[in-house]
Amino acid sequence: MPSLPKIADLPYHLPTDAKGQLRELAKIISIPQPVIESSGPEAIDAICATILYRHLGQAQRQEAMALIRALPNRQLTGILITRALDTTFVNPQWGMWSLTNKELLEEEAFHSTIDDYASYLGISVSALGAKDFLQTLWKQRKVTRGGIATLVIWVAIAANKSHLNEIREEKDRRSQLKGSSFY
Repeated sequence: MPSLPKIADLPYHLPTDAKGQLRELAKIISIPQPVIESSGPEAIDAICATILYRHLGQAQRQEAMALIRALPNRQLTGILITRALDTTFVNPQWGMWSLTNKELLEEEAFHSTIDDYASYLGISVSALGAKDFLQTLWKQRKVTRGGIATLVIWVAIAANKSHLNEIREEKDRRSQLKGSSFY
């Protein structure tokens, strides 16, 4: 029977005590602290399985899901199942923690390029631009086509910048950016 990855397979600097590891892993995959307060060491293994789920083979995925479902905390079980399935079958970027180092670096390069082009073209949300937008809105009492285009561009640039910041936070959180069997 295939064995599941353990905490040592993760690319993070984690505390040495079980409670500290659990708190840190919960923070990494955005699990509210009250949900994990009464959890034990089995939750650490289940979170590790969740983080690495999309990189596992079919047999290991079944074993990981059995481990997650065996948790006594039903709320934690539901969150972990959702995180594992969302990042595996819907969108890996919903959990930066699920990306391999290579994928993370590729995402950073892509979003940095967009950010660089936007900066080069002078596209950003500025106080002066926002003032002009609001003045036009106030005078005309409606949003013009140009105003809608401006809003769409501002939202896209802001979303890209936000995603780039998430990527960089995850990169900083990782203790190593080197290849291993999962990362």
